[in-house]
Amino acid sequence: MFKRRTSAPEPVVQQQEVIPEPVLPDPPPTDERGRRSLAAQRDYLLSVIEPLPAFGMYLLDAWGTAVCEDIVADSHLPADDLAVANGFAVRAGDLEGLDSDATATLRVRDDDKVTKVGSAVQVRAGQVMPEGADAVIPAERGTLDGNVLTVRGRVRSGDHVRWTGSDVRVGVPIMRSGDRLDARRSALLAMAGIDRVLARPRPRVVVLSVADEASDPSDAESHLLAALARADGAQVWRVGLPVGPDRELHDAISDQLIRADIVVASGPLDSDAQLVRVVQQMGEADLADVALEPGGRMGFALVGEDRVPLAMLPDDPVAAYVGYQVFVRPLVRRLMGAPVVTTEQVSCLAGGELTGGLDVVQVRFGTIREQQGEKVVVPLGQPDHPRLADVVGADAMIVLDEESASVQLGERVGCWLLDD
Repeated sequence: MFKRRTSAPEPVVQQQEVIPEPVLPDPPPTDERGRRSLAAQRDYLLSVIEPLPAFGMYLLDAWGTAVCEDIVADSHLPADDLAVANGFAVRAGDLEGLDSDATATLRVRDDDKVTKVGSAVQVRAGQVMPEGADAVIPAERGTLDGNVLTVRGRVRSGDHVRWTGSDVRVGVPIMRSGDRLDARRSALLAMAGIDRVLARPRPRVVVLSVADEASDPSDAESHLLAALARADGAQVWRVGLPVGPDRELHDAISDQLIRADIVVASGPLDSDAQLVRVVQQMGEADLADVALEPGGRMGFALVGEDRVPLAMLPDDPVAAYVGYQVFVRPLVRRLMGAPVVTTEQVSCLAGGELTGGLDVVQVRFGTIREQQGEKVVVPLGQPDHPRLADVVGADAMIVLDEESASVQLGERVGCWLLDD
């Protein structure tokens, strides 16, 4: 490019780097019944997932996502002291000690200075404060007769004034990496002249429902899972797959991988079930029993050339709901780059007797009530026969851990509050 004469280079033999095929890590240990613990299974799945790469996005496109940078203001906001009401700019010291029902008089000037004792200047909301003024008296609290203003009530420095830097100060972060961008923060960034942020895209989630001859034709699971992923901020596609040969299912799943960051499939999860059989042919797959009721069986795989994560959940709506909350939601949040991926447990008082099982996490559904400043969770339904109606009526998942054989009325129990 610079027209330099160079000697002929020695031929270089390119050695192609051999990149090993990604594989699933070694599975967690199991108990004597062949089950993995809930925590070990969740950590195992999370170890395979990496956050999506971040890029510059306009504020509206990034709404609801976590920013991936510390955003620091390079100027004060507001840049000047501003009046926030129509009225009269004054020196609060001139009216110091005025009782709430007393009056005083000031002389309204026709310039922009309030430097003389007993003076005032008319201002509009949003106007830069006149020199010397440190308070604004709203127009309805004063009576103007010619250039004489009669003021009623107390006045303090800062009344109806937005001080320089009161919203944002130079060098102070407006947002920190990991903060979620909402409407209010968007307005603050726009006020600071920032229209784009570095953020991760919304995960693209494809929800598949794989039926067989014994499946419920209503297909509640895919609607449930798709809505859950949408509530978590993902971009979602729901695809129902009719009964067909393995080749058709293989092709149908492959067709979805081009637009998926993660696939969530519901269907029968027996070791010889079609969904399990086909997914095992498409990549590295893992089928596990977990010490969790309901939702204690799930599968996971990396499929296709891009090794897209694929989670397999049972074709029962309650078990699929629990499986999503416990395992899939942390994966979606990891893709989003959220700083916290697991749901925090809230301590509640049991509003009824709860029976769990040793060495297994049992999930029940309940409603939260406030009693004397305490959250009380009242269980719904029967533990052995959870119904979708119990899920619909619940605002909390009651989590009985492996060591909670039973919880008596009034004892403490951990809950996940549901907000989907």
